Amino acid sequence: MSKYLSIIIIIIVMSGCTTQTTTKVENFEGSTTVSSFNERKAAKKRVEAAQVYLQKRNLQRAKYHLDKAIEHDDDYPDVYLTLGFYYELANNFPEAKKAYAEALSLDRRNPEFKNTFARFLCRTGEYDRAEELFEEAINTTTFTRVDQAYVNAGVCQRAQGNNQKALEYFRRAINLNPKLPDALIEIAKYEFDQERYLRAKQYIERYREVSRHTPNTLWLALRVESKLGNKDGVASYALQLQNLYPDSAETMEYLDSKEQWQ
Repeated sequence: MSKYLSIIIIIIVMSGCTTQTTTKVENFEGSTTVSSFNERKAAKKRVEAAQVYLQKRNLQRAKYHLDKAIEHDDDYPDVYLTLGFYYELANNFPEAKKAYAEALSLDRRNPEFKNTFARFLCRTGEYDRAEELFEEAINTTTFTRVDQAYVNAGVCQRAQGNNQKALEYFRRAINLNPKLPDALIEIAKYEFDQERYLRAKQYIERYREVSRHTPNTLWLALRVESKLGNKDGVASYALQLQNLYPDSAETMEYLDSKEQWQ
């Protein structure tokens, strides 16, 4: 899953994805048990199941549960937010946009919805609207993930070539959360582009203390070590890249130009 698709997965135990409550009613004939079905809770369980399948990249099963969730409660905002993730993973951007917009229309004050929709709009080039939503999310006092919104906003600015503004967002994220992996690696990339390789290495080392390397971060680290003239560092990262992610695009790029890294 793309690193920009940040889904919180809650593992649940499902029992047919049905939610039922029972009430004992006393009357003159004695007591009886009346069952009632809670549509919102049933929809919630379906959404949680869909999120698990999205994490596993099983799009077919995810869509099945999302369709069932809508049957239970077509006004449940989280259904449409998760549906947006589904369509984005399926590369159906028009439908993803509709789903994200519907989620936000059902819960207009939700800063997480704004952050998620803004990230998507940036990905599709709608930068002005994305920036508006990022700022609305960031300025929501009850929002607990402002640090991640700063990172997303920074990535959006970098996509537009606004590197200095992007750096400002990344630094704000670090000020809120010094151990935020995404912010650390984004600053490392910035420092690499500025040819400040020792600084880039320092941020990569901070990243490694709080997160596992990805193909992208290993490739960055390898190039940093090369610029610093550290052949042992290059060899170490190259070995990790090939062993951990043999089929990644970064590994292919390394192998295609392997001679220059010797």
